[in-house]
Amino acid sequence: MNRTTLTRTLWGMMLVFCLACGSATDPAPDMTPTSPDVRGAALPNVPDRFAEPPPPLVLPDLIQLSESLQAQIRTQHARVLELSEDGDGVSGVVGEAYGELGMILMATDLDAVATDAFLHAHSLVPSEMRWPYYLAQLFRENGDTPSAIEFYERALRLDPTYLAAQVWLGEVYLDASRPEDAEAAFERALGLNASSAAALSGMGRTALAVGDAERAVEYLEQALAVGPTAWNLHYSLAAAYRTLGDLEKVESHLQQRGGDPPRPQDPLMDAYDGLLQSARAYENRGTQAMGEERYEEAAVIFREGLAETPDDAGLHHWLGATLMMAGDARGAGEQFTEALRLDPEYADSHLGLGALLLDGGRYPEALEQFETAVAIRPNYFQARLGLADALRATGQLEGAAQELDRVIDLDPSFVDAWMARAMAQIQLGQFREARDGLRQGVLIHADHPGLSDLLVRILAAAPDATVRDGVEAVSIMQERFKGPVSLEMYETMAMAMAEVGQYEEAANWQRQAMSLAEQNGRPDVATLMAEALALYEQGQPARAFFSQNTQ
Repeated sequence: MNRTTLTRTLWGMMLVFCLACGSATDPAPDMTPTSPDVRGAALPNVPDRFAEPPPPLVLPDLIQLSESLQAQIRTQHARVLELSEDGDGVSGVVGEAYGELGMILMATDLDAVATDAFLHAHSLVPSEMRWPYYLAQLFRENGDTPSAIEFYERALRLDPTYLAAQVWLGEVYLDASRPEDAEAAFERALGLNASSAAALSGMGRTALAVGDAERAVEYLEQALAVGPTAWNLHYSLAAAYRTLGDLEKVESHLQQRGGDPPRPQDPLMDAYDGLLQSARAYENRGTQAMGEERYEEAAVIFREGLAETPDDAGLHHWLGATLMMAGDARGAGEQFTEALRLDPEYADSHLGLGALLLDGGRYPEALEQFETAVAIRPNYFQARLGLADALRATGQLEGAAQELDRVIDLDPSFVDAWMARAMAQIQLGQFREARDGLRQGVLIHADHPGLSDLLVRILAAAPDATVRDGVEAVSIMQERFKGPVSLEMYETMAMAMAEVGQYEEAANWQRQAMSLAEQNGRPDVATLMAEALALYEQGQPARAFFSQNTQ
């Protein structure tokens, strides 16, 4: 993989990754609707940690926001205070005001004070399901799974027909390792909408979590049929088919993986998303345009956002990513640099800057950026992939191989990492390690030609006789020729035949490879192949491949 391809690969991956993942003792919630609560009544099913009245709402420093956003927040906060001081503190009016303030604060990423605002709204109007629902969304997004479960349950007691809440409750049950509760929630969601891709996906992943691969495939295939653009489903399908032993389908789905998981229709979050033109709203619109490769439009959206909030590191970062994908390396570098000036811990911008520097041949500087990204986020496998390439470019092959080990541990579906690790090990003379790693890679990526071709070349031509296995090499190649063929396959088959002593056959395969090279306008390649042909004609195997092809 050349370095320009790496740059694009890193950013392609940046646009597609999403994840989610706690303990099980509580029974499934009772979703029977309750009678509307009177104003000021006790919260439904109040647990100890939220039994006390919400703390007073104090606005944080808003200096990082634009003047218009500061004004919007302060105006709504003043309205809350005015209504409260009028003695109407238990009315639905002041509760609604708190809730609207919470939505503005959530939209500007002021999550802690948004939580306080929603808690006030919920305590004042406990019959209104919007406020516990928004609280649940906040807790989920901030990784507080127990609190998210609690407030999704509250919201569903008030409105058990709200599909999105049922789906998200199932998701957080999965996060909490409560598959039985998750399945019940997804079943209720399917009862509301039998064709919900999000609910079908949840049922499939729940089945996968308990080891029922056949049932997982059934639901996931249905989800994919309903929402064919939900490419994230392919990764779960690959895992299910791997359990069932269908390696052909494993590879097919891994090649299509990526994207976001299907999401339920969610009018409440749609209302929240459209509440104000915040930095995050611009970011959401811009990244959607990026995902659809509408880079010019995405750049316009991010610039509009920066006109409103010029000191938002996230918008600078995503504008840089857009410019990188559009081929404007200089503009991208300026935006990543500005994002890091505003937020030195912004790992994504360290990755972006590192990829640009690597592509420009500035390897030590690229290495520094990737190392910083990994220090900030140790499991950031895209950054580790870049770090491995930078280490290899600076001659630090041992370090590169170790980083690629981590990449494969973090995401074994990324086939280029298997190839890159094997090449680093070959350069180090670690042929046994390269062989064993490729054998494992071929099991996972059964139909990837590059992995099997490189494995065969090690089996046929490694300098270490204890690593070579000509019989295995020939067997692999015979299977390969049952499918599409390539020039490289003829040359590899020749090497394998020579290793088992069938030199005449090896020479014939090599001549076919040379003929194909000539036919494809590659006489230089045919000339290079002549040396191996001469060896086969003299009854000798080829052993020079790895001294010539590992740079």
